[in-house]
Amino acid sequence: MSALRIAFTLFVALTFVGCGEPERARPAAIRPSVVRAGGEFDQVGTVTLYPGESCASQVVFIFHTGRSTSISLAAPWRESTILKDAVRSHHRVRVVGKWRRGKTPDCSYVEATQVEAQKSFW
Repeated sequence: MSALRIAFTLFVALTFVGCGEPERARPAAIRPSVVRAGGEFDQVGTVTLYPGESCASQVVFIFHTGRSTSISLAAPWRESTILKDAVRSHHRVRVVGKWRRGKTPDCSYVEATQVEAQKSFW
């Protein structure tokens, strides 16, 4: 009888373990290999919200260029409102800013100083 209880307990435990969802890998921003802190940034692309915890507390956006690269993006309040509108409407934006270093050595992001929504012809 005790072997039956052990087998049942083991079955229930394995069932619960098997039902757990695996942790999803967080999409990390791709950082260009030659990034200098303080370097200039001026590109046009689309923007999305950062999906998880970033390497710098200011980073709340991901900037996507036409070359399929993703760049972490931080912005002050005024520029953030423009970027949030662009996220909702899926419009392209032009971002001007400076490269900055984050908390860790492999963390770099762009601090936006100027953001403008690109006009769509459609």
